[in-house]
Amino acid sequence: MKILVVFTGGTIGSVVNDGYISPSDNTRYQLIEKYNSLAKREVDFEYDEPYTLLSEDVTGEYLGKLGECLLAHKDKDYDGIIVTHGTDTVQYSAASMAYLLQGINKPVIFVSSNYVLDDPRANGLDNFAYAVEFIVNKQGTGVFAVYRNGDGVVYVHRGNRLLPHLPCDDNLYSVGDMYYGHYEKNRFVPNPNYRVTASDKKYEMSLPKKWNSGILRIFPYPGMEYPKLSEQTRAVILDSYHSGTICSITPGMKEFFATAKAKNIPVFLAGSNPGTDYESVKEWKELGVYTLPQASPIAMYIKLWMIMDLEGILDGMSVNDIMMLSVSEDF
Repeated sequence: MKILVVFTGGTIGSVVNDGYISPSDNTRYQLIEKYNSLAKREVDFEYDEPYTLLSEDVTGEYLGKLGECLLAHKDKDYDGIIVTHGTDTVQYSAASMAYLLQGINKPVIFVSSNYVLDDPRANGLDNFAYAVEFIVNKQGTGVFAVYRNGDGVVYVHRGNRLLPHLPCDDNLYSVGDMYYGHYEKNRFVPNPNYRVTASDKKYEMSLPKKWNSGILRIFPYPGMEYPKLSEQTRAVILDSYHSGTICSITPGMKEFFATAKAKNIPVFLAGSNPGTDYESVKEWKELGVYTLPQASPIAMYIKLWMIMDLEGILDGMSVNDIMMLSVSEDF
């Protein structure tokens, strides 16, 4: 069994110095040493390290570096790949790699830690160990994240189904509670509620070309104001309330959408739920807002970014067309 471990930093690769958490070159080996001291499996680990930083500092440039690293290794004779990553932005990196590595015939698993490995509260070693188990037992292919939540259960998530973190909470959740599976008494249990909207083909995706996306992401809240659209804005994603709605009487909303339409800037609403629409939905439908199917808003942001960085149209289809199609099991 041969596994590539790709180190990128994060808390799982950090130590506490003078009260501050910072990445450490030695911690990556500490993770492997801790695993080898407890594991009963013989695993041949090989390593790569495209960069080292705390994950709150991830930009498009770093997503590009990680993508280039994984593309360089994806066809080698590894049984699987484990990416160690910080918790803050693991959803963004996992989603981008899920789209980039469509159809990969091995598991690529992101693992993080809620505390540095020397802290007895840390879940990083458990996450890593169960990622190894997932690979050894050939439980699936594609991009995943393995994480032990506060309930003590180790969950396996599809990389492009992860939801944003709740405030002050490191737990990971999948959209619609459709995680891929979980571990129960060291046995993998598939989630019977996991559903897939099948895609009949793969769609080419481009790695980010610079640090920023040019996509304006807007979150709803009572009393909000719509911002001005800059010359650099290429698209807009509106996050919604849990019911899939946004305020339809916010002053300036209609002017904002009209300006976007005049500038050919597409506007997408993320976070919708299947079922009957509320009355307020009529307003933004009439204003040309594209309502995305139920999916992770983070994944939709990353998907839009990667599509827009491609040159021209994809197989005669527009960016809007591709955003409405299931890609790499995101719907």
